[in-house]
Amino acid sequence: MVFFRFINISFVGVYFFCASVFAGISLDSTRLIFSNTDKGQTIGVTSSQQSTVPYLVKAQVLDDIKGNNTQTPFSVSPSLFRLEIGATNQLRIIKTGDQILPHDKESLFYLRVMALPARHPGNEPSQSDSQSAVVVSTGSIIKLFYRPKNFEISQQQAMSSLKFSRQGQSLTVSNPSPYFITLSSLHVGENNIHLSLEAQNTMIPPFGSVVYPNVNTANKITWQAINDHGGVEKFYANIQ
Repeated sequence: MVFFRFINISFVGVYFFCASVFAGISLDSTRLIFSNTDKGQTIGVTSSQQSTVPYLVKAQVLDDIKGNNTQTPFSVSPSLFRLEIGATNQLRIIKTGDQILPHDKESLFYLRVMALPARHPGNEPSQSDSQSAVVVSTGSIIKLFYRPKNFEISQQQAMSSLKFSRQGQSLTVSNPSPYFITLSSLHVGENNIHLSLEAQNTMIPPFGSVVYPNVNTANKITWQAINDHGGVEKFYANIQ
């Protein structure tokens, strides 16, 4: 009850999201791979020994990174819990819905874990303090890939199979594979192409493409892609 009252009063907080570590809270993986034969996946949430307060943590699976759609075929247990200083709690993600997902390509979801500083017992704010308080909440979002079995190619083969074509000053990167390909870097000749979540150009969807404008005329392409373990693999090609 304290959690919901705290949220309703002080939800004017500021949100800061990062890959998997924030404000004394860490996740033990940077991504989750959920196959169609998995009954569930587990990920640990840990509070740092250097944290000064416990946290109230909420976890859920989202359909999009902005959290506009929380209706997904996945549930998280526990979805709401208190995390003490230095403690670890295991989250269990289970496919529960009847939604039929594509069997010929990956589907992408996001696991969001948000944390608010918890108040120590007997240290509740007064009503006037609560109404004027600004609570800084922190959070982490990682990708959850739902991957059907029996793809004809491996993830590494998929990462190396990207196709590149030029039209004017724009570079089109096409992904002929059933995997999502996440880029950590992309170079045309010696020039680095800026990649960012804000620009939504870090990930090439299955059987899809991304266009990068204002690219130089060099033909050699170098790219690095992130594998299932969070590692980076490097590849080379020429523009067709």
